Amino acid sequence: MFTTGSKFFIGLSALGAVSFAVFMVLVNPSSIGATALFGFVPAVALAAWLALWSRDGEPDESSPAASAVPSPGMWPFMAAAGVALVLVGTITRPAVLILGVVVVVAAFVEWTVQSWSDRASADPAHNADLRGRIMQPLEFPVLATIGSAVVILSFSRIMLAVSKSAGAVLFIVFASLVLVGGVLFAVRPGLKRSLVAGVCAVGAVGLVAGGVGGASSGIRAELVEAKSEGHYTHRTCGPEKDKYGDKHALLGVSSRSAVIATVEFVEGTLVARVQGNPAETDRITIPRSNPSSIIFRNKTEGDFRLVARLGTAPVAEGVVEEVEQCTQLIPSGAEQLLTLTIPKPSLEPGAYVLEVAGIEGQSIEVIVP
Repeated sequence: MFTTGSKFFIGLSALGAVSFAVFMVLVNPSSIGATALFGFVPAVALAAWLALWSRDGEPDESSPAASAVPSPGMWPFMAAAGVALVLVGTITRPAVLILGVVVVVAAFVEWTVQSWSDRASADPAHNADLRGRIMQPLEFPVLATIGSAVVILSFSRIMLAVSKSAGAVLFIVFASLVLVGGVLFAVRPGLKRSLVAGVCAVGAVGLVAGGVGGASSGIRAELVEAKSEGHYTHRTCGPEKDKYGDKHALLGVSSRSAVIATVEFVEGTLVARVQGNPAETDRITIPRSNPSSIIFRNKTEGDFRLVARLGTAPVAEGVVEEVEQCTQLIPSGAEQLLTLTIPKPSLEPGAYVLEVAGIEGQSIEVIVP
């Protein structure tokens, strides 16, 4: 009378009902646990009724369905996982919700095509080939993209967690293993497909496990310090050398397109030349809200940087800070590009100037109409 599946679900629903009653009496009837158990009991009872009504999906031996066995697939599991991601995403992050919706839609499409192809003919091989011709042109690029993203993300988490020297060693070892594996597969094309798949699976699992471990341990201490102090986003514009901002300073300008002016520090004197006019000047005009590039050349013995002082900006109520941009510290004979985007006009003379850090009495006025 009762099938195996229906017995399981009936017992599970009874256990859920008892748990719900105990939770209501002993814990808290208004908590989220009571709500979850209240929804669990009818859901499992419905599954028990479906299992009993369908007789666990076992067809009669005399029916045509008994001779046609559908091909195995993981799409029901993927659909269930997608639904779980959707539920989790509703209370966590929108990205998880979107990922769940994508998984559900993909599983629905794959499941539908597989069910259709299983009924295309009486030959399972022909049905599998038909499904492959329809779905593989879409599946292979998507799987390659997902696999590449997983490899890149996992490897980046590992490299950010270990020290710089260990990261270099790991990179060399990983690249060598990939090279050796590729050469082995190329010179021995007769290797069993199961062996090749096993090696690739072990490598992928190891890489993902390392990425998860790296992500859980966090990035290394010096990167945390650099992020908190803004080493690479807030350059120091003083005359002294900055440990981070002036590291490996650029000594030449490769692209000279869209350069609005050239500023030179010649034997302690700061001069400017507007593009297209060889005459020296002590003021340049820069269009408002447009990126404008200036070439700075150091022709004085020593290391100097060009600093653009662009007025002040409020950072809190009653608190303002100076707005400045600068080049790196460059030696004599070098040149570097400084790109400015000034959103406000210069309402007063001397509101915006170009100076050499640490040098008094030398400046170029910047006029912004």
